[in-house]
Amino acid sequence: MPTYNFKLRSNGDCLTDDVGVALPDAATAHRYACGVARDLMRCRETATRHWLLEVYQNRGRHVCDVLFASVDPTLDHLRRETRTLVESVNAKRRVLEDEIYSAKLTMDDSRALIARSRGKPYLIARNGELTVRSLDRV
Repeated sequence: MPTYNFKLRSNGDCLTDDVGVALPDAATAHRYACGVARDLMRCRETATRHWLLEVYQNRGRHVCDVLFASVDPTLDHLRRETRTLVESVNAKRRVLEDEIYSAKLTMDDSRALIARSRGKPYLIARNGELTVRSLDRV
């Protein structure tokens, strides 16, 4: 039975499931991911609708994505067109959050490189990730 791993993309953060769950097929993994998304967003739907849960098989092959807005039960009362619009806005917000996070990483890289070139202290890692991603080449 294949193992499915999950990656949660929230407000710039990315949490990875290192253990995984053994499930019979991709359809079951998708249903499982939808349930996890519903559990994570319960009682804070408006703040988490733009979150995304990525599903991978055996830590490699991308299976599917679950945008939290697409499984939000508090939107069930909306007309289909309105719900589609809410999902679209939250998908765009997800992309924007990713771009902002990437820009912050680039700024951290730049600040660290400038401080390092001047012999000053600099931030080496944030949340376990190197701020200067080129340190291993130096």
